[in-house]
Amino acid sequence: MNKKILACLLLIAAVASVGIVAAEASQINLPDGYQIDAAQTIENATTQLFGIDCEYNRVVMVNGDKNITVDTFFPHTEITLTPEGGSVMKNITGKEGLYQEKDGRFIFVYSDNDQFVQVDAPDAKVIEEIVGK
Repeated sequence: MNKKILACLLLIAAVASVGIVAAEASQINLPDGYQIDAAQTIENATTQLFGIDCEYNRVVMVNGDKNITVDTFFPHTEITLTPEGGSVMKNITGKEGLYQEKDGRFIFVYSDNDQFVQVDAPDAKVIEEIVGK
């Protein structure tokens, strides 16, 4: 196994045991009852966020049939968060970002320095737990 991948998986396992998940430089809280599904972890992949090319990482947390997806995006150019498609600007625990309820899911995207974090959760309250203070 690639040493970098193994080290990253060990880091995820270590921080998860104390209730905090490091999604690169961003820190998110691991809600009570949830565990990281390492099989769904994605690192150093490419995608687009709002039409902008990005590198991204993904952490999936599960609790029975509930799941939370946290993506951390590293855009190649500047992105400005602008409400569209049913999203609104909202402040959650001191972080200003785009918030949307869609298909029974709750999605919050916010800027954290030069990266963006997207939380996709089964309810709004758990987003507050994840984003933290």
